[in-house]
Amino acid sequence: MIKSILAVVAIFILGNFSNSLFAQQKFEKESRLAQSDVPMNALNFIDFLELKNKVKWYLEKGLERKSIEAKFKRNRKKHSVEFDALGNIEDVEIEIKWDELTTPLKNSIDTRLQKDCIKHRIDKIQIQYTGNQIPLFLKLFSGKPTEDLTVKYEIIVKCRSEKSTELFEYLFTDKGHFVLASQIIFKPSYHLEY
Repeated sequence: MIKSILAVVAIFILGNFSNSLFAQQKFEKESRLAQSDVPMNALNFIDFLELKNKVKWYLEKGLERKSIEAKFKRNRKKHSVEFDALGNIEDVEIEIKWDELTTPLKNSIDTRLQKDCIKHRIDKIQIQYTGNQIPLFLKLFSGKPTEDLTVKYEIIVKCRSEKSTELFEYLFTDKGHFVLASQIIFKPSYHLEY
């Protein structure tokens, strides 16, 4: 009897993780944020950049946390600067094109996506810089990264598996090593829906 119950539990668990990605789930909801609601630390950081283009502020709610994002264009590229809820900088993301990646990096990404997906389409690529405030500021101000920053690549991919087509966010190191895949969900399911 106990063996039967354990077998049913094992089948249930394995059945719920049948997707070959074994990805985490990621939920993000963005809503516009008035400049008056932005923490002073974040406002000051962006003001020091002396941007010529308009900055749009967003409140980003995830499953477990909230953050503030400043979005703007600089040098014809979309930039996103993320701050925690207190206005402390967390990262800088700059949208780039596939052609801007090195061949070894493209090969690593392709290998991983072909392993995980029957068919895939890359929707967006961002280079992500994390580190302390001053190196991040210098990166944004001068356009040149410093050695003090960690560089990763965030890739949004529509991935078709045997059972479904889902949207995923992949994260790779600057050397092309796979870090994480998160399935993007569009609303949290805190309760059962009928």
